[in-house]
Amino acid sequence: MTAEITGEPRFVCDDNLGKLARYLRVGGFDTLFDSAIDNSRLIQISLDETRHILTKDRRLVERRLVRYYHLIESDRWPDQLRSVLDHFRLEFRRGRIFSRCLEDNALIQVVDKESIKNRVFPYTFAHQSEFFLCPVCRRIYWAGTHPEAIYERLERAGIIILD
Repeated sequence: MTAEITGEPRFVCDDNLGKLARYLRVGGFDTLFDSAIDNSRLIQISLDETRHILTKDRRLVERRLVRYYHLIESDRWPDQLRSVLDHFRLEFRRGRIFSRCLEDNALIQVVDKESIKNRVFPYTFAHQSEFFLCPVCRRIYWAGTHPEAIYERLERAGIIILD
């Protein structure tokens, strides 16, 4: 018998679910993804870090060591995302959207605007008031047009964003 996972679920996605991983990160959900990951490593991460495996591979979930998983049926990311949100009873909340780096899953941090002046285009620096930094990859984020495009995609996909 295995212990139950308590608290908000954390995920590790198989190599076929990169877009799903990215949208879970948009929602602020702790989601690991590596396009080069093999099944043995996926299972090991799940066990070591108590993460749910998100996979489309039916044979993988039949393996003895796989304890926590959600089998993804669809090939379309909106359906995949809705499946995960429904299964784990998760919601997109405005206060946590874009709280993780979309590339490496780290929690991003507010950064002093002056400290990144030489790392962004002058127009961006002049027209944005708030910037965020990933402490791992050092990528800089700001609320330009990209977040609005993602909000529109989520809305078209039927994902509700709560305040």
